[in-house]
Amino acid sequence: MNSTAQSLNVFCIPKDLLNNLEPVENDTDNTLLSLEKIPQQEEDVTAKALERLQIQQDRLENMDESNMFSCNTCATSFADRDEQRAHYNTDWHRYNIKRRIVLDVEPVTYEAFEVLLADLTESISGSEGSDFDEDDETIDREQSKSTNIDSLVHKQKEELDNKEHLENSAKQAILPIMKKYSALVWFKTTDDADTKDKQYGVYRHLFSSPEVTLKTLQQEKKRIWTIIMVGGGHFAGAVFDVSASNKRKSIQMIAHRTFHRYTTRRKQGGSQSANDNAKGAANSAGAMIRRHNEQMLQQEVREVLSQWRSHIDTSELVFVHAPSGNRKIVFHYEGAVLNPDQVKSIPFATRRPTLNELQRVYQELITVKIVHIEQEAIEAYRQKWIERGEKARRQLEKSTMAKKAENSNSINKKITNPHLEKLLTLVKQNKTAVVLSYLQKHNMNLPLAGLLPEDELGGTENLYHYPTLLHLAASIGGRDIVTELLITYHADPTIVSDAGKTAYEVSKDRETRNAFRRCMCDYPDKWEWLEKGRVPSPLTKEQEEQQMVKEKKKRAREEEKRRLVELERRKLEAAKEAMEEEKRLEKIQAQRAKRNLLPIVQKLGSDNVTNTANMSLEARMRLEREKRARAAEERLKKLNNK
Repeated sequence: MNSTAQSLNVFCIPKDLLNNLEPVENDTDNTLLSLEKIPQQEEDVTAKALERLQIQQDRLENMDESNMFSCNTCATSFADRDEQRAHYNTDWHRYNIKRRIVLDVEPVTYEAFEVLLADLTESISGSEGSDFDEDDETIDREQSKSTNIDSLVHKQKEELDNKEHLENSAKQAILPIMKKYSALVWFKTTDDADTKDKQYGVYRHLFSSPEVTLKTLQQEKKRIWTIIMVGGGHFAGAVFDVSASNKRKSIQMIAHRTFHRYTTRRKQGGSQSANDNAKGAANSAGAMIRRHNEQMLQQEVREVLSQWRSHIDTSELVFVHAPSGNRKIVFHYEGAVLNPDQVKSIPFATRRPTLNELQRVYQELITVKIVHIEQEAIEAYRQKWIERGEKARRQLEKSTMAKKAENSNSINKKITNPHLEKLLTLVKQNKTAVVLSYLQKHNMNLPLAGLLPEDELGGTENLYHYPTLLHLAASIGGRDIVTELLITYHADPTIVSDAGKTAYEVSKDRETRNAFRRCMCDYPDKWEWLEKGRVPSPLTKEQEEQQMVKEKKKRAREEEKRRLVELERRKLEAAKEAMEEEKRLEKIQAQRAKRNLLPIVQKLGSDNVTNTANMSLEARMRLEREKRARAAEERLKKLNNK
């Protein structure tokens, strides 16, 4: 599948070609295909890093003595080392490296590089014919971001991307499910052998109603299109005279307007209003400027739309590109000129809103896309998707049959002893009283002493680890159930499971194991407790009381230990608080001394002592006089008391 560089205007299609065109969808409506999703691997390294790595690899490769002064990337040789080093710094070498890394194509000669560099056009970051010039600093900043080499590679990368996009869109011809989502309507010819393998694509938006066809588009009548673009603080709008453009073979505009406001946060992205909604309103000078500019941009755009109301009302098609938060600028306000239900979106990727970009969008919309599709490729794609559909159908049938077989097996697994199933459920829930009551009612029909019958359970129980009811009760910690099974129903504690464990060994806790030991003490001759049951020793009442005494002493020691730890903690906290209080008082005394105030004197008998280190001489003298006066008062009180 190859695209062609031939340009064809959708309003000027030759009659002989027009009469032979028919929609591709008519031949592919009955074919069942599905989309193929090809995962794309993401590169973790940048082009700059790859470029530096490639230069280093070239230099290492060129260290070979047999090819000492040469460049493998550019396929050229040099007379000496200095000339080779100078070559590494040339734009030609850097461009060939970028071609290999970014474009994945063969390098070019120096003469071809000079031709490409001469044909390099300026970047479209600016806007020609704008009524309001942008800041010079913004233009300089944008121009300084890329060199001639980067611009040339970027331009060629865009051409390759456009070619790939066109080829992917052309797959609609052989993948009919894509026709619902494709931006293009594809046509083909049947009579002309020269154009039999060609596919012609026209943007779907041009067929605004079912009555519009390729033949009606060829009619000569007054046609006006309006294209509006808003984004990143930029506005660009134009009213195109389509009929005059077709006659004069050049783009004719009735009106156009472009301007820019600083509304986007530099190096951070996003508008100021979006940042305010997410994080709250900022109070910086830049934020206030951006808010003001957003209001001014909205006002200016709406004024332009109001001035163009007559042009917009008479326009055959209106295209609007206003992503995300920019839609509120042109839609849904009082007296809005544009209705979102009556406008068309631009069906391909666009750049910054400028006058040049408006012209590019218009040219792209009226250009017929022509691709070459080989019939062998069509058949290969069709066969591939048919096989994939068959494979999916077989897998679905296989899974459906497996589910049916599983359901039939589950229906056939009938439990022949419902009483046993109910008992096992109650034991697993550890409902002691309910289990004991159930055993009294149905003990004649239940295998309580020996192995559980596998044929009566339907393979729903884990008999490998718990082959008896005693194993199951011990594993869930049902000590009362274990005691009742051992004494009343003579359950055998010597049965060993396939996992090599007795009921005592699978017991959940100490209390359950003590139930086995009590029964060993009360009925020592009933079973071989030690040899086969693996119960280590009997548990008498004296031993149990001793265990209880030991447990009480252990708990008392632990309680005393916790009490001592808590007491020590409280002492440390009290000492820490006293130290903090002393530091606080010293800080206050120092502050009062700086202001020549009397220090805070503690009461007599207090443990705290006034710190006079940071006091002035006059403050210390006043403190001494106050101390002597207080001492004299105390002596007088003692004399009067006598």
